[in-house]
Amino acid sequence: MTRQAPPPVPARGRPRDPRTRAAILAAARALLTRGGLTSVTIEAIAQNSGVSRPTIYRYWPNAPAVAMAAFLEATGAAEAARSPGNPLAALREQLHALADAFAAPAGRSVAAMVAAAQSETELAKAFRNEFIARNRDATRALLERCITSKEIEAPADMDLTLDLIFGPLFYRLLMGHAPITRDFVDRLFDTVIRARG
Repeated sequence: MTRQAPPPVPARGRPRDPRTRAAILAAARALLTRGGLTSVTIEAIAQNSGVSRPTIYRYWPNAPAVAMAAFLEATGAAEAARSPGNPLAALREQLHALADAFAAPAGRSVAAMVAAAQSETELAKAFRNEFIARNRDATRALLERCITSKEIEAPADMDLTLDLIFGPLFYRLLMGHAPITRDFVDRLFDTVIRARG
């Protein structure tokens, strides 16, 4: 007699609700705009969003991670990267959105605190995971679309190309020796991304 396989174990907890996530991020964005990065705490997010602290921790591990996710959404970079139009134009718009974000008060606050943070602090980890990694992923997808539509030649090394795009941005961010402006982004874009004529 063959034994029947045991029934599948149901997933623990309730599925994540996009409305709850949106409420958490909206509260974090408001706190970031009003008081900078230090004002974004789990307690303050819970109070302003109406979402419990345990629920917030189901979505993000700590307050810096929520703050960086909120900052990324506020930049509009992710939305620009998802644009269904011309991928080359969307890529430029994504980088413009980053320049605009770091020129704003909340962006300057984030830049100052990230520059002062040690590499293994929760803030530095959140910046790498929630901001840098997500932007790189979005840019990779746009570059792949550009290659598919034959707007650019396929780079010999995709990761190196991404480093060449984001390296100067984050160097300026961390060193603070020069601003991240749209003009700077355009010059960087035209140097690294050579569109087909």
